[in-house]
Order: sequence, then structure tokens, then C-alpha cells
Amino acid sequence: MAVVRYVWMFRTAAVVYLSLGLAAVWRFGLTGYDPEHRVTGIGLGVLAIVVGVFVFRGARWAIGMSAIGAAVVSVAAAVALPVLSGPAILAFIPVAVVFGLYAALAGRVLFERGR
Repeated sequence: MAVVRYVWMFRTAAVVYLSLGLAAVWRFGLTGYDPEHRVTGIGLGVLAIVVGVFVFRGARWAIGMSAIGAAVVSVAAAVALPVLSGPAILAFIPVAVVFGLYAALAGRVLFERGR
């Protein structure tokens, strides 16, 4: 169990992971959406639910997984910015900044020693 300094931040991340996981399981498992990718969608949805539950509990591996996911989303949003135009830029800038900040703070919590 990790000593968590930013409890509110990890609870928010856990809610996001749980809601996205439940949405993926609902969409791929209970509707006829994209049957070719049903197994992948359900699997990733269940993985997101598991990570969300364990982030609530403060498990270090789950915090690490959520930090990696946030870093990937942040880099993807930053890379997409040059090809965007119009109001989409204004939506992608905060996504890149907030997810990058979360990844950095989660990494800080993971690499603290003696706490």
C-alpha cells in the first residue's frame, strides 16, 4: 500500500478509470457496437475497472499503470496539436497539460523514499 500524498487526485483518477471501464464494458459487451473488436474492448474495459479499484485502495502498481496511461494520453494530445485547427486546439491543450501533470505527480508519489 503506497503512502498517498494527493488523495483527491487519485480518487479522481480512480473515478475516471472506473467510469471509462464501465462505459467500455457496456458499449462492447452489451450492445452490437463493433463486433470485430468486442474481445479487446471488453478486456481493456475490465483492465480499466481493475486499475480504478486498486487506485482507490492506493496500490503502487495501479498508480504506476494510471500514470503510464496518463502519460500516453498527454503525449498523444501534444503530438496531435500541430495538425488540429479551430476549437479542438483549445480542448486538447488542457488535456495534455492536466494528464501530464497527473503523470508527473503520480511518478513523484511512486518514487518517494522513506514515507
